[in-house]
Amino acid sequence: MSFISAIRSVFGMSEEVREEVRREINFFEAVEAHVAWKQRLVSYLQGASQEKLEPHVICADNRCTLGKWIHGSGKARFSEIPLFRQLTDEHAKFHYHAAQVVEAHQAANPALAEKLLSEDFARQSKKTVDCLTRLHAQVSGKE
Repeated sequence: MSFISAIRSVFGMSEEVREEVRREINFFEAVEAHVAWKQRLVSYLQGASQEKLEPHVICADNRCTLGKWIHGSGKARFSEIPLFRQLTDEHAKFHYHAAQVVEAHQAANPALAEKLLSEDFARQSKKTVDCLTRLHAQVSGKE
């Protein structure tokens, strides 16, 4: 797919194609799921979570609904769109930083875990959600 046809695939999408994308991924639910990670991590660090969080699982960015879409039909449809490539990168970093928080906690370094959560993870979470929101606006024809 050429860059021009990639641009058309986003900006020139028919309503039918937009509907197909909406069936593939619910952007609002993807944002909610990634925003919820902060509370999951806070609960985990406070010992209030029953979840068994494993860094090697968390860092895999292709397991969540958004990651499956990014590495599947999203990639097939939008791989040449710069914003989609940015989302792919930011989403992978999101999972990396979430895993780093858990890893620090499991290494009995609560100060580092808290620092990573409030700084690196928080910053990366915002970047990921911002990219997702912007891509949703493009797909919805609102940008």
